[in-house]
Amino acid sequence: MALTIDLAQDTDSWTLTLRGDLDYGECAGFRMNIDRILKSSPAATIVDLSGLEYLDSSGLGLLLALSKEYGAQGGKLVLVTNETVDNILSLTRLNGIFATASTLEEARQIAVPGD
Repeated sequence: MALTIDLAQDTDSWTLTLRGDLDYGECAGFRMNIDRILKSSPAATIVDLSGLEYLDSSGLGLLLALSKEYGAQGGKLVLVTNETVDNILSLTRLNGIFATASTLEEARQIAVPGD
């Protein structure tokens, strides 16, 4: 399934929503959005992966790059996951690297406390 990417900008945080398959062929579009986030450097970013059906190593690598670069800028990154993404993060032992939430509302509470 083709990847769809939506980027919503609020005053407190940005939300990047991905639906479909995040694989090597779709990484260029995802990287453009990552670069936009890194350039603008919002205080918090939520990456909603709950609509992903497939995530390969190249997509996972981009999420790691975003986490590392964004964290170095002082940004707060939270992933909204589903069972598929949770399993991949667990298998790769990356579940301790990312702040995760099971819903968008929970992610907002983590990203922007007191909002």
